[in-house]
Amino acid sequence: MAKEIYTINIKEQCPDATPVEIKVSILSEGGQIWIQPHGYGEKCTIDEQGWPIGIEIWQGRLRLIIFDDINREDPQIIDLEKARESCRIDDSESCNNVSYCKAAEYLAEQGRKIFTGPMNGGLWNARCMDACILSKKQDDKAAYKFLLNFGDKYVKQLPESLKLQWQRIKDNAAAVSQALRAASVKPNDNIQEDINHETL
Repeated sequence: MAKEIYTINIKEQCPDATPVEIKVSILSEGGQIWIQPHGYGEKCTIDEQGWPIGIEIWQGRLRLIIFDDINREDPQIIDLEKARESCRIDDSESCNNVSYCKAAEYLAEQGRKIFTGPMNGGLWNARCMDACILSKKQDDKAAYKFLLNFGDKYVKQLPESLKLQWQRIKDNAAAVSQALRAASVKPNDNIQEDINHETL
């Protein structure tokens, strides 16, 4: 396959630095792109023959290949899949994730006051750990729903006073989530502190 080489110059961008200009060659060959700034290379090539920056598709994933140390053979591989436009999270979705995270944290903390279990909180603490793992594998909303469902099942065995307390905790957790979504801001600990006072 024919190779194509283009040459351009890049310039220093910081206005406070000494002006610098570097000639850069760009090679397109075999479905890959390689970049060669003049004076930069790779360990396993002679001077002026190395191409220290590459971009390619490997196993369906776009990636950068960077030889960032001329005294080291192995390159740095940077996977670019998270830079896909389809991976963009809009502000409303990001806010929802934050709100469910804070609501799940509130449930976990307040639930310890009533779900003591046989080991002084051991049963509830274990479910909180499960929720933490679930939030990493799926999302914070899944962790929040998981704690809600477990609490609803376990509370059936408890006295009426604790059932009422669990209902207040659920209501307050929902209020935490709704307040954050309505505000569309980063989590504010003052919101949770106010609701903690209501629970007490």
